[in-house]
This record gives sequence, structure tokens and C-alpha cells, in this order.
Amino acid sequence: MRQMIYRARWAAAACATAVLVLSACDWKNQLLEPQNPGLIDPGAVGSPAAAAALRVGAIGRLRNLVNCGGGECLWEEAGHLADEYKNADFQPTRQDVDQRTMTTNNGTLSYSGITQIRGPIRDAIKAMKASLPDSTSQIGELYIALAFVEMSLAENFCNGIPLGSTENGVATTGEPLTNQQVLDSASAHLDTALLVTTGTDAGSVFIRQTAWVTKARVLVDKGQWATAAGLVSTTAVPTSFQYVWTSSAALNTDDLGIWTLVNSVARVSVADSIDNWNGTAYLIRNAIPFSSLNDPRIPVLSGKLTTPKVAPEDGATDMYVQQLWKNRDDPIPMVSGLDARLVEAEAKLKATTPDIPGMMAILNALRTAPPRMGNFQPAAMTTLPDPPDQASAVNLFFREKALWTFGRGQRLNDLRRMIRQYGRTEDQVFPAGVYPKGGTFGHDVNFPVPDNELVNPLFKGCLDRNA
Repeated sequence: MRQMIYRARWAAAACATAVLVLSACDWKNQLLEPQNPGLIDPGAVGSPAAAAALRVGAIGRLRNLVNCGGGECLWEEAGHLADEYKNADFQPTRQDVDQRTMTTNNGTLSYSGITQIRGPIRDAIKAMKASLPDSTSQIGELYIALAFVEMSLAENFCNGIPLGSTENGVATTGEPLTNQQVLDSASAHLDTALLVTTGTDAGSVFIRQTAWVTKARVLVDKGQWATAAGLVSTTAVPTSFQYVWTSSAALNTDDLGIWTLVNSVARVSVADSIDNWNGTAYLIRNAIPFSSLNDPRIPVLSGKLTTPKVAPEDGATDMYVQQLWKNRDDPIPMVSGLDARLVEAEAKLKATTPDIPGMMAILNALRTAPPRMGNFQPAAMTTLPDPPDQASAVNLFFREKALWTFGRGQRLNDLRRMIRQYGRTEDQVFPAGVYPKGGTFGHDVNFPVPDNELVNPLFKGCLDRNA
């Protein structure tokens, strides 16, 4: 089955890109797509052209979860709080994330910058419904974008998220919601996306597949594994499916954040279970040896072997450079058919009567016929034997998933779920022990909502910091 890819861009119209691979967008929307979606003549407000521009801008803002112009992106920082990355510079706030000892005034990751994405998406939905109501798949895509932001907030932040937003330039505050309530909101928006996307053309089918995979992830977060798997069978979502984010080579502020911080400025390194710091090797308990495992799903180079050489910002960290996205504008999947297969595998693991052979059949099929991840094609791998018991099967599943989804914003949430849904303790799943740069690892399992949100009179701080 051919690989289906949709590219969501900031500087180029998403529909115009999709037509290259799907030929699914109608001519009216292509002609109405503005050259610069950030500039709209005041007289055109409320027009189809304005609605189309708002849609392009909203989809571009969603991509800020991973492409943030060299700043701190959610996917990279979440991997940092987990075990995907380690600190390679002097900034205390980034070290606090790495060490899992964040305070509520840590400004490394912008909570408001993430939650405020929702306002322009809502504005775009309203405008599209008013001016381009027949563009149902594009309206559905906006509802997916809204849901994806909310899911990302619930997966990575503490309980007690104030879902405020800015709509039509007016800021609104919100009461703190639990992670489960935020997931409920995301789930409802995905239901709406599926309800409005009724077309039978390739573009509409593609958007429904995107909604199904995102909905399956939300259902897994809520502990509804069988229902999640039922949405994303191979018939509904082929393994080759990808909805990818790309950036524009013409915009220096549009780079893939992971590439910037790891490959370019060397402030972050791919992590390992052994951290060589300043000539001393430290064991990081529970961490996967991402940089030394030599797994074909995670190509990594020592900074000393790259051309040109990549030296760590602090001059002492053992620097390892990811090669999944070797270029500043390489596409990175938001959701994919690979995610669908992992949902199916976990459903077998969590069945009333666990089906470990069934889980392994899915995982081994991925190993022997690896799907493409963005532009990267992993080499085939040998199959793994069935684990002897349920606990071993859980360990194997999450290790395999970590290697398949490296750098894509899922690892922190999976560590939290191992505590919440699988009965593990924090010191069994998160990086633990002596912290190489001094002291020990802390106990953070998510990001706090920062103090600058206290201007919201309804928000008094996180309800709790539990997994």
C-alpha cells in the first residue's frame, strides 16, 4: 500500500502541499490560499480568503509543539524530563528539567505558548464554518488540531490545567481541570472532527485516519485500550500512514526544534543509561541506552564523529547527535500508522486475558518490515522471543515503543502511564540515582503550570503533581 503523507506547514498552504501527494483539495480553496497568511487586508476580514488564511496560520501554530525557531519545544522538553535527552549546556533551568527538580518559576517551557495555540484554532474554525462551510475536511483538521493541543497538555503537565485561550484577540481564563477532564475535551473535539469530515475523497479519508489515530491515543490515556484498537485496525489505518509536520527552508525561525538544540547549537544530547560526565561514568537507573544501543530505529553519532564536529555547549558532556532528522526542515510525524500498530499491540497486552503472543506478532511485524518515519527508513530487525510473563511483556512493550517513537513527544506520557495504569512506582520507570552534574535526580513526573498563570484569578497552582 502506498505511503500517504500530509504535510502541515507554516509558510506554505497545507492544502497546496497535500495536493502533491493526495490530489484531494478542491480548486476553490487552492486559489483562495493567500501567499502570506499572516497579512490580511482589513476589508477582507470575514471573507473566504481570510478564513483560509486563518486556517493555515492555525495549523502552523500547532506545529510549534516541535518547530519553535530554536526555542524550547514541548516534544524536546518532554523527552528531556523523561530519558530521551540530557542537558549539554550551562542553563540552570534546563538542568532542572533534566534533573527532574523543577520549580513553578522555571521558564524553560512556555505553558502559555502551548495553550494559547487553541485560540487561533478556534478563530479559524469559526471563520471556516462561516465562509467555507463546504471545506469539511479542513474544518475537521482544525478540530483535530484543537484536540491534539489539549491531549498534549494533559499528557505532559500536572493535574490542574487552566484551559484559557485568546479568541478574536480577547483573552479568556479557565478553571483548573484535571488531566482526565482535558482528555475528555480532546475526545469531544475529535468526535466533532469525525462528524464533520464526511467526504469520500482521499483528503477526507486521510483526515479521518488522522482523527482515528489521535482519538486512539486519547482513549489509551483514559485506559480504554480495546476501544482504541478498534478505531485503528490495519483496514482503517495502514501502517504506511503518516501525518507529518514540515518547516520552510526559507524561514530561519521555522526550524525543527530537536535539530536546532541537538544538531545545531549542541545544548542537548541524546541520552543513555551510562552518562559520561567530565571523565566519570554514571549509571542512570531505568534509562534506555538510546545513544549506545546501536538500534536501527535511532541512528546516533558521537559529536566527535560528525562532520563538522559537534561540541557540547558546556564543553564537558559526552555529546551524541540524533540522525533521525538530520536536516533542519526534515518532516516529523504528528501521528502515524506506526502509532496505530502500537495501540493495537498494547490493547492485546491489556486485554482481560493478556494476549502476549498477539502483542509480539504485531511488534515483530514492525521489526521485520519497518515503516518509514518521516523521511527516515529503519533497517529490518530480527524478531524477538515471547516474554515469559506479564511483567516482562510490559517492560518489552514500552522499550519497543520508546525506540519506535523516540523524539515524538510520547515517552514522558508513557512513563506516567506505567505508574498510573500499570502499577509501577516512579523510581522504577523514571531516570533515578546520582545526577552526574551534582546531587541526585528529583521526583518530577510532569511539568508544573508556571507561576505566570497565577494572573488568572481562577488558578491557584497545580491540583497535584501525580502521574
